[in-house]
Amino acid sequence: MHYLLSLLLITVLSLNTTFAKAEGIVIDSNFEVGRLGLTSKYVEDKTNSYSFDYLSQRPSAVPWVNSNQAHFNFGFSESAFWFKGEVINKAGIEKYLIIDFGDSLLDNIDLYLIADDGSTIAKSLGTRRQDNDNMSNVTFATGFKIGAGETMHYFIRLKTSAFLQTPLTIWNANDFIDEQSQHKLMVGMFIGLFLMMICYLTFLYIHLHEARLIQYIAFIICYLSVVWIIEGFGFAYKVDVIAQHYDSIIVVLMGVIGLNLSLFAQQLLKLRYRAWFSLSIKTLIVYSVIVILSPLFFSFKAGIILVSVLALGITLLSIVCGLFFIRDESKDVRFYVLSLVYFILGIDIHILTRFGVLGDFEFVDYISACSALIILVYLCWNFAKQMAHDRVVKKDIEKQITSVNERYYSVFQNAAEGMFTTSIEGNILAINQSMCRMLGFINLEDMNKSGHFKADEFYSDPCQREKIIETLRIEGEVNSIEMSGYDRYGEVFHGEINMRFNVQPDITVIDGSFVNTTKRKQHEIKLESIAKYDQLTGLVNRIHFENLVGESLESNRSVLEDNILLYMDLDQFKLVNDICGHDIGDSLLKKITLIVKSFLDENAILARLGGDEFGILLNHTNFDDALEVADSIRCGIENFRFTHKGRHFVLGVSIGIVILDESIENFAQALSLADTACFTAKEQGRNRIHVYSKCNDVMLGHQREMRWIGVLREALDEDRFELAYQTIMPLSIDIKEGYRYEILLRLRDAEGNLQSPSEFIAAAENYNFMTQLDRWVVKTYCQWLSSNPTHLVNLSSASINLCGQSLVDSSMHTYIENTILRYGIPPEKLCFEITESQAIMDFDQTILFMNKFKALGCRFSLDDFGSGFSSYSYIKRLPIDQLKIDGAFVENIETDHIDYTMVKSFNDIARAVNIKTVAEYVENENIKNILSEIGIDYVQGYLIAKPRLLVDFVDNEQLDSV
Repeated sequence: MHYLLSLLLITVLSLNTTFAKAEGIVIDSNFEVGRLGLTSKYVEDKTNSYSFDYLSQRPSAVPWVNSNQAHFNFGFSESAFWFKGEVINKAGIEKYLIIDFGDSLLDNIDLYLIADDGSTIAKSLGTRRQDNDNMSNVTFATGFKIGAGETMHYFIRLKTSAFLQTPLTIWNANDFIDEQSQHKLMVGMFIGLFLMMICYLTFLYIHLHEARLIQYIAFIICYLSVVWIIEGFGFAYKVDVIAQHYDSIIVVLMGVIGLNLSLFAQQLLKLRYRAWFSLSIKTLIVYSVIVILSPLFFSFKAGIILVSVLALGITLLSIVCGLFFIRDESKDVRFYVLSLVYFILGIDIHILTRFGVLGDFEFVDYISACSALIILVYLCWNFAKQMAHDRVVKKDIEKQITSVNERYYSVFQNAAEGMFTTSIEGNILAINQSMCRMLGFINLEDMNKSGHFKADEFYSDPCQREKIIETLRIEGEVNSIEMSGYDRYGEVFHGEINMRFNVQPDITVIDGSFVNTTKRKQHEIKLESIAKYDQLTGLVNRIHFENLVGESLESNRSVLEDNILLYMDLDQFKLVNDICGHDIGDSLLKKITLIVKSFLDENAILARLGGDEFGILLNHTNFDDALEVADSIRCGIENFRFTHKGRHFVLGVSIGIVILDESIENFAQALSLADTACFTAKEQGRNRIHVYSKCNDVMLGHQREMRWIGVLREALDEDRFELAYQTIMPLSIDIKEGYRYEILLRLRDAEGNLQSPSEFIAAAENYNFMTQLDRWVVKTYCQWLSSNPTHLVNLSSASINLCGQSLVDSSMHTYIENTILRYGIPPEKLCFEITESQAIMDFDQTILFMNKFKALGCRFSLDDFGSGFSSYSYIKRLPIDQLKIDGAFVENIETDHIDYTMVKSFNDIARAVNIKTVAEYVENENIKNILSEIGIDYVQGYLIAKPRLLVDFVDNEQLDSV
C-alpha cells in the first residue's frame, strides 16, 4: 500500500510542474536554460503550404497562436508545425547557445535564425536528415552564436510520423553539456545494473540450463533496447541500417515485453486454476504475438495503438491481481504484484503523455526503470529461493526413490504375474518368483544351475521370440502377444507377453511381463469344442458343418472332382423315443453314429444336424463312390437290430444326395436341396436313397413349400401380414344383430401385392408354421378391437380359423386366453372355426381346448362340414355352436339334387341338436333363396360380400348393410 501511495505522490508532483511566462528568451550573465515554449507562437500547417520566406515576410498573414506551454505535445499528427520567437542577449558578451529539441524520434526539423543585420542561418535535423550536427547528444540539438545586445529571431518547422512531442529548450552551451553528462550517467547506471543482471542470469543459465532464465534475459534486453532508443542513445550512437527502422523495432520490443510480463504472471501467481485468470493470460499472450507481428502489416501509429491496448490489458490484469493479493500472506508475491502495477502504470503514463493526454512527466522513465529493476530482482530472488527449495525436494525425492526401489523389488518378486529382464540376445538377467514357478524352477539361481538361462528355450516355437523382438525393434514395445511354451518338465503353458526396451547407459535390456492364461486357454479350447461339436455324439455340429460346407463350395470352383452332400433322416426313430424314452433314444443315436462312421473314410465329415438328422460331406469324391457310400450306410442301419427290454426295433434311413456344383451358392441352398431329396425318399416309401433332380415334380413342390416358409418368416418379421373379413348374413329377417363376419389372413409380398392364403397355407401346415400365424391373427385382431371400441360394441360374432397344431398345443391355449384377457375382449364375441381333419389330429386335446374356451364364453364352428366320412358323429361328440357347410355342396345346389338333399339333411340334424348353420359359396340370388327355403340360418359368399381389408371397415356402412 505504501508503494502505491509513493507512486501517486510522484505522479501528482510531476504533473504540477510549470514554468513562468516571459515575452521572450532573455540571455543574461546567469542564464542556464530557457523554455522556448513559454515565449513562442506556433501555427499548424495542415497542407504543408507554408514556407520560411512566406512566414518571415508576411508574419501577420498567418494565425499564430501563443503557446504558453513549457512542453509541446501534439500527439500523432500528419501536419507540420511552425514555431517563432526571439532570443535577446543582454549578457554584455557574445554567447554560444544550444537549442535542444528534446526528442530523439523527430523525423524532420528545420531551424531558421535571423540576425539583426538580416543574415539568415538555416539548419536541418531529424531522423530523416543526413546533415545533423555531429554532436554526441541523446536528442536533436544544434548550436549558434549571438552577439552582445543582439536579438536573434527564430523560425522552427517540425514534422514527424511518430509522436510530435518536444520540450524546445535553449541552453547555455556549458550547462547543456553538464546536463547531458548527468543524464547519461544516470541512464548508464541503470543500464549497468541491468547488464549485471544479464551477466548473472547468463551465468546461471550456463550452469543450470533453466529455460526461465532465457525469458528473464529476453525481458531485460528488450527493455534496455526500448530505453536505449527512446532516451536517444540509439540516435547518438546509431547504426544507419538500423536507425531507420527504430519505429518498428520499438513496437516489436514492446510486444515482447508484454509477452514476457504475461508469462511471468502465469508462472509466479497461483491463479492458473482460476478460469478467468487463465483465459486472460492466454488472451494477452496471443495479443502480444499480434503486436510483435504488427510492423509487417500496419503503420507505426497503428502499432503504437496496439501497444497501448496491450498495456491497458496488462494494467487491468495487474490491478485485479493486486486487489486479489492485497491481503496475501505471502509478502514476496504481494511485493511482486505491487511492483508490476507500478511498472505498468509508469508505461501507461508514458504512453498517455506521448498521446498528449497528460503533460510532460519527467519521472516516468525513472519510475519504469526502477520498477523493472525491482521486478527482475524479485524474479532472481524467487528463482534462488526456488532452487533452494528444489534442493530440499531433490533430497526428499532421492529418499523416496530409494524407498520406491525397495518396494518395487518387493513387488517384482511377489507379483502374481511373471516378470523378467533379458538381454537382447535372450540371456535371462532377472526373473521373479512367479515366473520361476511357471517355468518349473525355485529361483534364478536354480535356473542357472540347471543350464536353462536362454529365454528362447522355453518357447514352443523358437522362431516366435525372433518375431517378437523384430516387432519390438519397430514399435518400441509389444503388448499382450499370445505365446505358448514348455516348462523344464515339458508341460505346456500359455500366456500373454509384454515387452519394452530399457535403455541404460552401458546396456540396453528388455523388461517384460507374462500373464499366465493356461487355464483360460484350456477353457477356450473346451468352449471351442462345444461350439463346433455335438456333445452327445461328438460329431461336428450344424454351425461348424455349415462353415465346412461353405469352404467346400469355395474350393470346388477350382477343382474338377465333385463335392457331394448327403442328408440322412432316420426312419422309426420317433417310435423308439416315444416307447423307450429319450435316454434310450440318445444311446441309440450313439450306436447309429458308430455304424455310419464305419462306412466313411478319414476325409469324410459326419455331422449331426438335428434330433435324428445327419449330414455327410464327401470332398473330392465322384458320384458313383458317393452313391455306394450312401447305400452301404442304408444297408448297415437296416441290418442293425436294436433291442430294449425284450422289444426289437427295426430302423431305416432316408438319404438325400446333392452334388455341390457351381449352381449352388451357399450352405442354406445346399441343405435345402438335400433335404428336398430326403423328403422325396420318404414320400417314396422310406429307407431309400434319392438324388436331387431339378425336374422331379415332387421335389419341385417341396422346394416351393420351403421357399414359402422363408417368405412367411420374413413377412412375419417385417409385419407384412394383414387381416381381412367377409360378412356372414342372416337369412331370417327376424334376426336383429350387429356385425358378423369371418376373419381372413392376407400376405402382402415384397412388391406390395396381396397374396391369398391358398398360396401358402399348405406350406405352413407341412412345416408346422401355422401356429405362429394363428398367434399373429389372434393378437392382431384383439388389439384392433381394443383400439376400436365402437366396433366392439356393435360386434355380434367374429369367426377365427385355428389349425390343428394350435388345438393340441397347450402353450397356445394359454396364449389365446391371456390375449383375450389382456385386451379386454368379451369371449362371447369370438367364434373359433375348426375343420374335421384338424379335430381328429388329437381328438382328446381338441375336446380339452373346446371345453376350456366354452367355459370362458367363446363359441365354436365346425368348418367344411360334410367333407369327411364321419361328419355326423362329430356333431354329437364335439361341443360346437354352428355348422359351416362345405361350399362344395352349395355351389351346385341349383342343379344337383344330391347336393340339395345333403344340405337339407345337414340342416335337419343341426336343428335337432339346436346348432346354427352357415352355408358358404353363395354366389347368386337363386342359391340364396333355395338355402332360405331349406332353413339355413346364415349365408356367406360373393353375393353377400367379397373379402375386404379390416383396416377399411366403416362402421356405419357395414351396420346398414347387415
